[in-house]
Amino acid sequence: MKKNLAILITCHNRLEKTKECLKSIYFQKKIEQYDIKVFLVDDGSTDGTSEYIKENFPEIILIQGDGNLYWGGGMYLAWEEALNYKKNFDYFLWVNDDVIFFNDAFQTLLETKKNDDDIIVGGFCDRLTRKRTYGGTVSEKKFLSPFRFKIIDVNGSAQEIDGINGNGVLITFSAFKKIGKFDKKFIHAGGDLDYSLRAKKKNIKVYLTPKYIGFCERSNFGENIENIKDIFNKKSFYPKVWLHFCVKHGGFFWYFHFLFRFLKIFLKILINKIKL
Repeated sequence: MKKNLAILITCHNRLEKTKECLKSIYFQKKIEQYDIKVFLVDDGSTDGTSEYIKENFPEIILIQGDGNLYWGGGMYLAWEEALNYKKNFDYFLWVNDDVIFFNDAFQTLLETKKNDDDIIVGGFCDRLTRKRTYGGTVSEKKFLSPFRFKIIDVNGSAQEIDGINGNGVLITFSAFKKIGKFDKKFIHAGGDLDYSLRAKKKNIKVYLTPKYIGFCERSNFGENIENIKDIFNKKSFYPKVWLHFCVKHGGFFWYFHFLFRFLKIFLKILINKIKL
């Protein structure tokens, strides 16, 4: 029996990348074994994305955004549409529109699954260097550092992880029933990590695929904050979102973790200004 797979994507003005991503989805090996339905949110693109989708992929469920959904809001909306669709899905697959799947990616994701409620995270590498760009992390938390994570690379075997990058993540319906949808308060950054931490609290195991399942260039946006203005960019862990994250996952000393992060950022900005 075919498995029903809902693919959830959000895009904004990256038409060429979106084209490559969609082509890699439909060129999967043994694709006839899956009943695939793509739910794509075009968040206010002005580069012809919607027109291209309508002309070349009429089977895709196209949802329009106003440009203010960002990644988290778009994925939340795509998930809502999938849940309200006329059929039930066995799996939900989060996909970033800048990934290019290898043709055995779906097969690898499904073969990595050990239990009905597992979550499987795909490892991705750079197209040129073949070095890791996205995948999973394991927690190295300490009493005063609950958000310390170590990057994990693929090693030929499925590895249990704690934190995830949302570039290509397979979620079974069973896991979804226990965890729920995206927390839409995470507008852009943090929604994927929040979801994996919620999964761990429900005793749901999260695994990294044994091998890379595709290419995805590394984006360093939000990692290098150089001035005060960067702190309030909605694509970063800006104060309102970081506060929400700390309250949910920071334990009794959440307020300390909230303040400490920005103290470090302010000191870094100050030191860099003094050097100049």
